[in-house]
Amino acid sequence: MNKFAAKALLVLFAAAPAFAGDDVVLKAMTDEMQRTVQSLKMDSLARPYFVSYYVMDSTENSVSAVFGSLRDENVYISRDVSVDLRVGDRSFDSSGYVGQDFGGYKPGSGPMNEEAGYDSLRSSLWSLTDEVYKKALEKHSQKKAYQQKKNISELYGDLSPEKKESFFSDRTGLEPFDASVWRENVKKLSAVFRKYPKVQGSLVSFSRALRTVRFVNSEGTRYRYWWDKIGLDIRASVQDRTGLRITDEKKLAWRSMAAVPSFDALAAETEAFARDMNYLVGSSTAEIYMGPVLFEDQAAAEFLNQLFVRNVSFSRTPWADREDWLRYYMDSGGLTRKLNMRVLPAFMNVVDDPLTLASGGVELNGSYPIDNEGVRPAPLELVRNGRLTGFYMGRAPVKEFRNSNGHARAFPNEFSTPRPGNVFFSANPEKRASRAAMKKELVRLARENGLEYALLVRRLDTEDQKKMEDLLASPVLAYKVSVKDGSETIIGGAEWTGVTFRALRDILLVADTDYVYNYYQAGQFIYNRGYVPAAIVAPSALLVQEMELKPTESKPDRQPYLPHPYFDPEQGR
Repeated sequence: MNKFAAKALLVLFAAAPAFAGDDVVLKAMTDEMQRTVQSLKMDSLARPYFVSYYVMDSTENSVSAVFGSLRDENVYISRDVSVDLRVGDRSFDSSGYVGQDFGGYKPGSGPMNEEAGYDSLRSSLWSLTDEVYKKALEKHSQKKAYQQKKNISELYGDLSPEKKESFFSDRTGLEPFDASVWRENVKKLSAVFRKYPKVQGSLVSFSRALRTVRFVNSEGTRYRYWWDKIGLDIRASVQDRTGLRITDEKKLAWRSMAAVPSFDALAAETEAFARDMNYLVGSSTAEIYMGPVLFEDQAAAEFLNQLFVRNVSFSRTPWADREDWLRYYMDSGGLTRKLNMRVLPAFMNVVDDPLTLASGGVELNGSYPIDNEGVRPAPLELVRNGRLTGFYMGRAPVKEFRNSNGHARAFPNEFSTPRPGNVFFSANPEKRASRAAMKKELVRLARENGLEYALLVRRLDTEDQKKMEDLLASPVLAYKVSVKDGSETIIGGAEWTGVTFRALRDILLVADTDYVYNYYQAGQFIYNRGYVPAAIVAPSALLVQEMELKPTESKPDRQPYLPHPYFDPEQGR
């Protein structure tokens, strides 16, 4: 074992208190918290009335390869802290105010020495707390001035009272993991692209992160628990016949090494992805289309994520001096203003349950025992018979709900915001059909509308790739389905136009099988965006009555003058 690997192992064991006696990190957090609450005060200015510390330890192995050759291999060890300190009181405090500094709208955060002892840890917390306190005093004053300037009288408070919690869950052991095996696996998976000469660029990467999180606040809530993050990312880029560049990425996520499929299964996933990207090179150019659309698998899940899940998140938007800039820098929950209105067809229901660990034998990415603000989640009804009955809440009250429902989530560099855990979509049996029957219905609707073809979408770009002003990202894998014979022709260079929330209500039929989609939900803030694990369990296909598609406005590039060297016949291969 080399010196660096030994260090990684030592830190890993320190990050899992089940292996150590006393938790020095938690003791340092608790002691410095008490000192802060009792003694922190600047001259005649206000004391902080609320403080919380969140610390995440992480040990991550990562490896990536290109075209069968190793590109990078790293072991990354980190300890990150986030400090939320508030001046004022529950009814009106220093939180939730951007001012003009969108990039600076974040908690006090930074790295800590992962090997530091008690005194060093307290020193780091003290320094960061002092910095955040001074900033909070300034923000509180600015926020008051903003309220008076805008004459804002309708206030709902800034921090809801919640039950004090104590939760501790520690590792009982480590799963087997052989870095050398995964080094070879990733090299082999990346070599799949050697069979596809039309793919210009590709990358396969694998990562395994072991994490322990700790939290204390001035109300007495304390927790410590662990979770693991395992992922395989497959990326590729091509140019179609017009020179339009198409880039896509397939991300597979698991919560344990035991959940990772066999190498043969991963190879099949990589092969299918490479083959689809290769086909895109010869895709026909998209045309203006208005008609029925069938979404399958990943596309169906992302359709629901981007139009529904993301828009029942982020229930409260911070105040900003330039309000017109908010739409460029911060997402807001567009459906949270439609409580008790119909947002989905009457035959659909939605529940979020972070406490469910698996569905259909598949581990769920969005499971967690307690949220980032120290509130325990419970099953949350979001939609009943198509009507919105709830949305995600943290401790920032809104008009409709004054308390948290345990969905405040964040990464250390961002403020906690209301976000999903495990989202379950269900439908009445009479509105569920086989995939074959749904395709027949798709063709029938297109024929009824006088169309020569219908639209089938099997893959959408992720939410990160869409424009801020759009509700839905562009299709990556879309097909014309001939009304005459049902044959499929792949199309490229397309994007949606005129998409509104009406598309959710226009779902006519859903599949009779479910699809488990493990993914990472992007945060609210563009400048300081973190990602939290989430899962969607939903019908594996959705038939939407009508949507509009148009050719992309992106401009093509010139094709490379020389072929890829591996496929150049003059190179003697």
